[in-house]
Amino acid sequence: MVDGLRAHPWFAGPDDDRPSPKIGNVLVGAAVPILSLAASLARDAPTERIVLTVAIALVVGIALCWLGRWPVQVLGITLAATVVGLVVDQVHPVLVAASEVAVFAVASMRPRRVALVSTAVSSVVLFGVARAGVAGPVTEPRALIVVVWTVLAFAMGDAVRTQRAYMAALAERARRADETKEQEARARVAEERVRIARELHDVVAHHIAVINVHAGLARRALGRDAATVDGSLAHVQGAAQSVLEELGTVLRVLRAGEAEGAGTEPAPGLARVPELLASLASTGFVVRTSTSGRPREMDQTCDLAAFRIVQESLTNASKHGSGGQADLSLAYADDALTIDVRNLVRFDPTGARAAVAPSSGQGLIGMRERAGACGGSLRVHPDDDGTFRVTAVIPYRPTTPPEAAAVGADGPGRPARDPS
Repeated sequence: MVDGLRAHPWFAGPDDDRPSPKIGNVLVGAAVPILSLAASLARDAPTERIVLTVAIALVVGIALCWLGRWPVQVLGITLAATVVGLVVDQVHPVLVAASEVAVFAVASMRPRRVALVSTAVSSVVLFGVARAGVAGPVTEPRALIVVVWTVLAFAMGDAVRTQRAYMAALAERARRADETKEQEARARVAEERVRIARELHDVVAHHIAVINVHAGLARRALGRDAATVDGSLAHVQGAAQSVLEELGTVLRVLRAGEAEGAGTEPAPGLARVPELLASLASTGFVVRTSTSGRPREMDQTCDLAAFRIVQESLTNASKHGSGGQADLSLAYADDALTIDVRNLVRFDPTGARAAVAPSSGQGLIGMRERAGACGGSLRVHPDDDGTFRVTAVIPYRPTTPPEAAAVGADGPGRPARDPS
């Protein structure tokens, strides 16, 4: 029940959890009985009246010590004490001033609706007390001065509350801005990590596959066919050199902005497809190509995405496919390029699909990300005729990525399995 009352706007406020009175409230509370005693002594009041005055003022002073925690209750006590003093003919301006202080506290610490009601009640009570007076009734204009002071106390308290709320809003806005900046920074770091991982995978994977094939050929021909060994090692050396060169290019691009003139080399694009096909042909892997439509000039980002998708698809086909061959089709339409790569699926002697070579699946994920970054799409799926197919649609210029993500054979949101 107590917690419920504290949650109510009449009883709860910004300082409700303060465990003890503040020094300022204690000083104000101590001043009330002291000033009341001084006023009574100054007018040479009877001893019994002085005692009664100090007693009433002491109650008000103790209440004011808790003004910062329960301002509405303290206001009620001060008003009640002022009325009691009037009944016993012991009203002092000090008690009226204490009520005005309580009105200010309510207006500065409680919602405006609560403060308005409290101010209205205080105005009525204090106007009646002032109109009755100590030495007989006074004129209404003089009594209205108390109402003016009450309204002024409310206005000052409301201004303090508004300023406090404004400063709190500024602090909250600054805190949220800092959080947003931190989140954006973390997102940028995560995006950069993904971009670096994707770029390094695309640069290294193809050449490592070529090195792996030629190293195997050299090992099998070692001591039997020197020409084959020499040719395979030459291809290994060339592929390794290509890896080093492309890694250097990638690192220079990633460090662009750190040094003047960094990252000026053009990124690879579809113009390097013949070089890619020649590299695969050196391993004995044959790619049959077909082109339809008129080749268009592509944005550098889309051109890079198209090349990397072709490169990754053919590399996967050479690693996991069957028959040592694949089909590559490039179809240029009015607004987009359609890339289609097909290869035979590998089967074991029992007719079941052969075991898949170890793969992290990052290549397929990277292809989807590249296609999506350009506003294109990617579909990876097996056909009924026993072939594995990769189909990508890449616009010539980047567009807003479609809401529907590319869907692979394993369903939405999952990377499709590598062909086997």
